[in-house]
Amino acid sequence: MDKRDKRLVLVAVSCASFLATYTGSAINVALPAIGRELGLSHVLLQYIVSAYVLMNAVLLVPFGRLADIHGRRVFFNIGMVIFLTAHLVCAFAPNGWVLITGRAAGGIAAALFFSNTMAILSSVFDNAERGKILGINASVTYLGLTVGPFLGGLLTSWWGWRSVFLSVTPLVVIAFTLSWWKLPRDSRRNSAAVFNPSGTAHYIAMIILVIIGLSAVPGLRGTLAVGAGIALAVLFFRRDSLSASPLINAGRFKGNRAFVFSNLANFIQYLSAFATMFLLSLFLQNEQIKNLTPHAAGIILLMQPLMQALFSPLAGSLSDRFEARWIASGGMAVTAAALLMFSFLPASAPVYIIVLILVCQGIGFAFFTSPNNNMIMGSVSPDAYGIASGLIATGRALGMSMSLATTAVVFNLFGSQRDRPDAFLNSFHALFMIFFLLSLIGVASSAARGKRNP
Repeated sequence: MDKRDKRLVLVAVSCASFLATYTGSAINVALPAIGRELGLSHVLLQYIVSAYVLMNAVLLVPFGRLADIHGRRVFFNIGMVIFLTAHLVCAFAPNGWVLITGRAAGGIAAALFFSNTMAILSSVFDNAERGKILGINASVTYLGLTVGPFLGGLLTSWWGWRSVFLSVTPLVVIAFTLSWWKLPRDSRRNSAAVFNPSGTAHYIAMIILVIIGLSAVPGLRGTLAVGAGIALAVLFFRRDSLSASPLINAGRFKGNRAFVFSNLANFIQYLSAFATMFLLSLFLQNEQIKNLTPHAAGIILLMQPLMQALFSPLAGSLSDRFEARWIASGGMAVTAAALLMFSFLPASAPVYIIVLILVCQGIGFAFFTSPNNNMIMGSVSPDAYGIASGLIATGRALGMSMSLATTAVVFNLFGSQRDRPDAFLNSFHALFMIFFLLSLIGVASSAARGKRNP
């Protein structure tokens, strides 16, 4: 494949990566308008969000495994077609349940192509430029998060919430056309491998229990669901390692410190940092603390993903030239410093201080993510790229879920309420201190992984 064709593949994959994050962030802004037109309660509006997230999270690894066996091009293209169809269904949905079903289908479609984005790029581009390319892809992913709320609000205000779903059409057409035209037609990546349906069902059940349970923690049902999910996880890895056709085959990664510790660091990074946006949104808009408008708070919160989008390509490129683990570890250390600063942030702190800390955290996140992903993808053989890509995305989803669950637990312990700024500030500071301590574990994990496997 020549340089021009590789660049076209990068464009196709970047369109898909942008869509996977853009739709979620843009549709969040449209939820109030959806609720008013379709008469949906807050619970049903939450289902619109959770249906996409849940279906996406549980299917990333299975689809990554299938793509390793049968080829990534076909799964990428099928995902694009289903994604467009699902969003057209959402755009013309007559009621809430059709909309929720369409969102669930969109989550399945996103898992089909998003589980393969890093795998495709890692197979098309050689090791010397993988970090730079993964950095560009990460930048585009964060760009979707950054511009999603702005474009979603603009489209909803001008043409209504249905236009947000229709807006994905041009990029889907571009991604599908380029992937159909330029992606290698390798219909079978690993003809000797066999897919394991029973193991996959076991895996899906354990992930569903953990994610749903985390959303209900610290309630009894949530705790029991998480406990059941962990028990199923222990049983799954025992059975999977003995299976003739394993889904993950953890045994193949035994002794691969770069892979194991990089995935652990990835999980901890999202666990420790994801709740930042949620907590700062409450801090900035609390009537008795900053009392900012949602619009003003949104502009401030854009600083973190904007820094991630700007610096991810540079971080990825540096990881091709220098030892990636130290770049990633340094990035996580910068993120940890930002979390520590937030743990001491007083209510009287000027807004520019918050902006500077967010800039610091965004740069740290960028210098962690691209090199860390480069380490993971460089530590496995090409026949495991799909599984590796799926595990990265799944670790991210579980980390985000656990971050919000930790927030809920601490809020309950401190009795944090909207009309009690003292209780909120206590929980705010305690959470950031907890996240800071967790991030230190992540820094240690990142530094302990050793050099990238040849």
